[in-house]
Formats: sequence, structure tokens, C-alpha cells
Amino acid sequence: MRSAYAACLAILLAPPAAGGAWLETPGHGFASASAIYRQTDSGAQQELRYYGAYGITPKLTLGVDLNQAGKLSGHALVFARLPLHEGARYRLAAETAIGGNKYHGQWLMMQRATLSYGRGFASGWLAIDAAYELRNSGLDRAWKLDATLGLNRPGKPAPMLQVETSKPEGGSFSYTLTPSLRVPLVSGRELVMGLEHRNAAQSSLGLKLGLWQKF
Repeated sequence: MRSAYAACLAILLAPPAAGGAWLETPGHGFASASAIYRQTDSGAQQELRYYGAYGITPKLTLGVDLNQAGKLSGHALVFARLPLHEGARYRLAAETAIGGNKYHGQWLMMQRATLSYGRGFASGWLAIDAAYELRNSGLDRAWKLDATLGLNRPGKPAPMLQVETSKPEGGSFSYTLTPSLRVPLVSGRELVMGLEHRNAAQSSLGLKLGLWQKF
């Protein structure tokens, strides 16, 4: 009976492939690289993203978050994640990041603070991240609220839905919806294919292709 309970608890607390409120196991990590191609009213746009996290101790995960959108915008951040609550039903974590934001081709300081909620269940997980960003040396500020719902199907393709929202101070609300399919490969890798609908200054539809790797 105890072994069955322990197995169920392990499933519920097992981290999803991508961070959020979950910390990486010390000595192990996770990396993801993705490319997004979208067609807008002003022409085609490409975006490259890289995320990497590595467990330093049971209470500390360090990582990098890189983004390049065209030639004139993007960001490069290093972050530290600490646990706030690790319970049987849910967990909370805090993350602080610092680095640079590329604005109209010029690099300026950027900071970000994130509070993450995560909950695992037998067939998947839910992650919610609330972040406050200071960009361009603090001149631009924005609130962000993102959510990911993913299903686990070991050895089989599994669906995932990501919702990203942003509200700059003095700016307009924007959101992105990305339904995806995770396809397991070999050696802890997963291929992620999705369609991204973005509603910002204008609406656009993009194709997202990514690779996840546990190590």
C-alpha cells in the first residue's frame, strides 16, 4: 500500500519538461530551442528562442533565457529559481532574472521577477507564471501572465496548450495562444510542433518548431 502511494505521489510531483514552479534535480537540467515563423501584415517574421536550466542544489536552479525576434529586438537573461512551497497538491517558486533587452537594435538593462504555480496530476500538469518586467533600464514596465496545460503520454505524442498575455504600463493588452503536440524522440528528447496565434498590434499566425532535451 505504501509503495502504491509513493508511486502516485511521484507522478503528481514529477516536473514537466519545462521549469515553471518545478526546480531541476541537482546535477541535471533541461534545454529547449525553438524557431517561429509567422506571416504578418508587414511581411514575414522569424523568432528564435533558447531556454536552459540546471539544478545546482535541491533549493536552487540557475538558467538562461534567450530570445531573438528579427534584427532589432530580443532579450538575453540569466535567472535563479528558488522554491517557496513544495506540497503534495501544488508547489510555488520565485524566480529573479537580469540581463539585457534589445530595443531598436540597442541593448539596455532588463530585469524580471516571476512567481510560479505548478500542479501535477496523474495525466499531466498545469503551470501558471506571473511576471513583472523592467525593460530598457526601467523605462518600460510590463505585467505578464502565462499558463501551460500539458498531458503526459509516455512514449506517445501528447498535446499541450500555452497561453501568454502581456500588459505594458500605458500600452495595450496582447495575448498569444499556442496549441502544440509533443512527440517523443530518443535519449530524453521531444519534438514540439505548434501553431501560434498572436494578437498584439496586429493579429498573426505562426508555425512553431522546437526541440526539448533533458540531460
